[in-house]
Amino acid sequence: MSKSNYVSLYGTLIKDAVIKTNDKGNEYALFTLSVPQDGTKWCDYINCIAFGDTAAIVKNNPDQNTPFHVEGRIHTGSYQKNGRKYYTTDIVTEKIELVSEDE
Repeated sequence: MSKSNYVSLYGTLIKDAVIKTNDKGNEYALFTLSVPQDGTKWCDYINCIAFGDTAAIVKNNPDQNTPFHVEGRIHTGSYQKNGRKYYTTDIVTEKIELVSEDE
């Protein structure tokens, strides 16, 4: 069975990852990847979240411009702030790998 909500991205961290701990004491990582658009000088900035072992990879390789290959799924959500509703789109990371500069 194929996954209908599947994303594969190659990009670099554009800022330091934020490592947080949930109520159960488990760490997770919030980070943003700069993903080049094919054939252009432009990039998309993709917000990602990683849990467990994938969060540990981000935590242990926190340098900006670190190249990663991320696989996961798109997750949408919303939250209220100051009486206004904001919508979010993130990649929930299921697999993450460091990429060598040669790839």
